[in-house]
Amino acid sequence: MDTQDTPETTPPDQTEFSIRAFLREREALLVHFSTLMSNHPHLLFPEDLRQAAGLAGVPLSFSTIMAGDVGPYQDPDIDPADANAGGSIGIIVDIHSNDCVVTVGPNDDGTSVNPTTGEFISGGYPPTPERCAWSIDGRKTSNEWFVRDYRPIGIFAYGPILVRGQSGGEGEVPRDAAFACFPQFRIFSARGGQFIEFDSETKKWNPVSYDTIMNATVRPAE
Repeated sequence: MDTQDTPETTPPDQTEFSIRAFLREREALLVHFSTLMSNHPHLLFPEDLRQAAGLAGVPLSFSTIMAGDVGPYQDPDIDPADANAGGSIGIIVDIHSNDCVVTVGPNDDGTSVNPTTGEFISGGYPPTPERCAWSIDGRKTSNEWFVRDYRPIGIFAYGPILVRGQSGGEGEVPRDAAFACFPQFRIFSARGGQFIEFDSETKKWNPVSYDTIMNATVRPAE
C-alpha cells in the first residue's frame, strides 16, 4: 500500500484514547467471519467459528461492521469481493483494553502470525486514533483489525449463508441449521441501515440497538 495514503506515522499522546470507546462511538461491531480464504483450509464451518470463539491470546482477523454495511451475498448487484464483510456468518466480540488490538487497516491485508518467530506477516498498522478512524473511513470493501484476548458476545449473519464446504468450494447452509450450531449465542444482522436480532421462536428479525448487541451475554451450556 502507498504509505502516502496512510495517516501520520508519529502518534500523539494516546493516554486518553480508548479503542473500545471509539468502536462504540462509531457503533461498529468487531466480527470474525467464516471465510473461504483461510490459513487453515481444513477447518470448516462451524468448527472454525467454534474454535475462534474459544481462543485465548491468539490474534485473529476481524472486520468492523456497521448498520449500513452489506454482506457478500446479500445484494445480487454487488460483487462479493466489494462487500463490507469478508463472509456471511461470524462471531461478534468485545475487547477490554487497547492491548487487544494489534493492528488495523482499511483493507483485507491477510495479516497472520509467523508461528516460529511470532512476527506479524503483511499489512496492518498500530492502532493509533488516526489509524483506527482511517481503517473505517478509508475502507472501500472489507477492512481488517487484528485482535486478540477478545470476549465473544454473539453471532452475526448476512443471508444467504455461504461457507467453506467439504470440497473446498462455497456451500450454502440453511439459516436455521447454521444458527442451531451456536445455541449459546444471540443472533444479529443488519438490514436497511439498522441492526436486527433473530427471534428463534417466531423466526422473525426485530430491530435492535447497538448497545443491546454489545450487552449481550452468552447462555450457559446445556
